[in-house]
Amino acid sequence: MKRTLSLSAIVSVVFFNVAGGTYALEGVLAAGPGLALMLIVVTPLVWSAPVALVCAELGTTIPEEGGYYAWSKRALGPFGAYCQGWWAWLYTMVDIGIYPTMFCDYLAYFWPDVGEAGSYWLRRAVMLTMIWGFVLLNLRGAHTIGNFAKAFTFAVVVPFVILMLAGVYQGLTGGFLFSATTPVVAEGKTFQAAFAAAIPIALWNYLGWDSISTIAGEMDDPRRNYPKALLIAILLICTIYILPTIVSLLLVGTPLRVDGQTVEWDTGAWAVAGKLIAGNWLGTIISAIGMVSAVGLYSALVLVYSRVPFVMSQDGYLPNVLVQQNTFGAPSVSLVVSGALYSGIVLYFDDLDALAAADVTMYAGMMSLELVSFLALRWREPALARPFKVPGGWPIAVVLCLLPWSCIGAGAYFRVLELSVMEVLGKAAIIMGTPLLLYPFIEARRRTTNSMSVDDSH
Repeated sequence: MKRTLSLSAIVSVVFFNVAGGTYALEGVLAAGPGLALMLIVVTPLVWSAPVALVCAELGTTIPEEGGYYAWSKRALGPFGAYCQGWWAWLYTMVDIGIYPTMFCDYLAYFWPDVGEAGSYWLRRAVMLTMIWGFVLLNLRGAHTIGNFAKAFTFAVVVPFVILMLAGVYQGLTGGFLFSATTPVVAEGKTFQAAFAAAIPIALWNYLGWDSISTIAGEMDDPRRNYPKALLIAILLICTIYILPTIVSLLLVGTPLRVDGQTVEWDTGAWAVAGKLIAGNWLGTIISAIGMVSAVGLYSALVLVYSRVPFVMSQDGYLPNVLVQQNTFGAPSVSLVVSGALYSGIVLYFDDLDALAAADVTMYAGMMSLELVSFLALRWREPALARPFKVPGGWPIAVVLCLLPWSCIGAGAYFRVLELSVMEVLGKAAIIMGTPLLLYPFIEARRRTTNSMSVDDSH
């Protein structure tokens, strides 16, 4: 792989793997001002920071293409690596359907026919055009996507900086009309129901710190730039989440008050907030940039996700054809196959909140293997060179793993209370149990193929 990703490009790709701007926080804000603000502020401390620190240590210790797959292979062996790669690919299938959906929801501000209530096939045609347009762009390699990510990051951040500054000016001159902390939950909701609905979306808006690891083989000096990029990105994302949220809650409330009517915080509500705070022009810009955010998220995620089947095929767990690269160093066949799978997903799923909730469940299993790999390598290879090592020894290492596991447990507990064990955990457990059934056959085929290769060499 060609090492073409600079520090600024890595930061931008991390930004779009995790956030892509303040968009998609609407489901958290709908829970109520106090609860929403608490989740947006506390989640990075107990979820993002621990995972980012673990990824920084593992990513600088094993800066290989495939990232978390390579970590699990070193720490847990072939079966652990296979589970990690397979789960990551399943998670990809769920995650990738969100961004074409988001793109259409913001495009509907200008073209209502592509909205959820509009033409089914027109909406799908727009989604498929977006998918294949950025699959083709990814074929030009990581350097191209890195440059696009930098431009997209600037474009996405600017409207929310304007919203924040305009809101502060309006509040100081005309007064803040609402509280950013009360009521704790929105009117008509119980704390349990509001928390159960908001926590998977809050966690989803702060996950993805490990995704960039899959292109470590394409980073310029990953041992130095990977941890720096994570630090810069986490500060940028927390700022772009927290400050516009506080200003908007103080000025427009939850739900939003528009001409004596209430509008729920849902996809597209940031455009309404911008319109109320600064005028129609800002609402229009925020809607337009919502589409930029969606394509930035999608293009960056295609970049990192396509490397998982690429490295799995190198180890014989997927067909060898996926190893093929083009002149730009991009895994061309893996990208095309991924695009075909993503096309199938968007034809069947169109519920952003439901996809985000499923995303967190899938990610929980995948992230758990990363945390176990972190502890296993600390135990089995204490002398392994670690350019970046989380300080504090075993007590801090254990706490870093317990914090995100506690977030997962809390989210699952409240979701089960509202729904059912089968709906929250059962379906995911069945899907994630597929490696137990598939691995023996795939490993047998892999060994047979390797034996035949050895015989041919003689």
